[in-house]
Amino acid sequence: MGAKKAAKKRAPVRRAGAEKTGGRKAKAPAVVLRPVPLYEFTAGGLMGYVRLHDPDRGLEFCRAGAGRDLPAPSKEVLALRHYLMRGAGGLLAPREEVPCQGRVERGEVVFEYAKTPKWPVTASARYELLEAGGVDVTFAFSFTRPMRGFEAAVETVMPAGQPLAHVHSGGRWRPVAAGPATKRFYPRNVGAAELIADGRWSGLRSAGVGLSVDPQGYDYPLLVVGEEGSPWNLVFMALTEECSSVWVNGADRTVGLGLIGADVKARSAATCRVRALLCEADSLDDLLPHYRAFVQQARATRRR
Repeated sequence: MGAKKAAKKRAPVRRAGAEKTGGRKAKAPAVVLRPVPLYEFTAGGLMGYVRLHDPDRGLEFCRAGAGRDLPAPSKEVLALRHYLMRGAGGLLAPREEVPCQGRVERGEVVFEYAKTPKWPVTASARYELLEAGGVDVTFAFSFTRPMRGFEAAVETVMPAGQPLAHVHSGGRWRPVAAGPATKRFYPRNVGAAELIADGRWSGLRSAGVGLSVDPQGYDYPLLVVGEEGSPWNLVFMALTEECSSVWVNGADRTVGLGLIGADVKARSAATCRVRALLCEADSLDDLLPHYRAFVQQARATRRR
């Protein structure tokens, strides 16, 4: 067989990644460069990062300083992740559905969220690093339309696994046992418990996540994350009048707080303040003075 005939019988060589579609090669995806300003921070005994234009918004606690232990790596610390209202849940809205702008302003990190036709809410989250080792976050909401039973869900993601968590309920500290397919709530009162069951979390049920509501609720809006045998704890706290419930989600490995939990009027506004603090304690009761100090400071700031 001649050289020319043999060449014709050989299979054509196709370059890697080239696809033939309708006789034409498919175009390679466009090159995308995303500016993601990365800031490293230290706050007392906590160290971590902030990514201003990353989908994983908020702060990331990644390690602790000398002589301190970080109970668990924590992403999106107290990040605004869900909008909820009577009978309707916006899971990961505003996190994924609402345009967001991030910036650093006078040493604080600020995220601003625009409204959408479904969620007529503009919001901002201002993160202030604390010398004691932690962060205060002030969430400000402005509503253009009335909304029944509005809640803003803020969460912290534990990417390396679900750590040991405690809440103060029924007069004592209780370990929160949330299985890998369960979200366990501790509501503020009966009214807050009714919000949980009104259909706003039906998206989780559809995904196979069971909802469990503790009938006693919480005594203080406190979530404590720690490791057995270590004196160091991450403590998440809010004001009772601003926090409708606290929860641990074993399916998504998150701990969270529901803010507001009430009807809101058109052209109204609401502000909520929460804190995450790295604390050393011989017993969980030793953490309560940290909570009382936060309550006093938050209410004094609000009156100004």
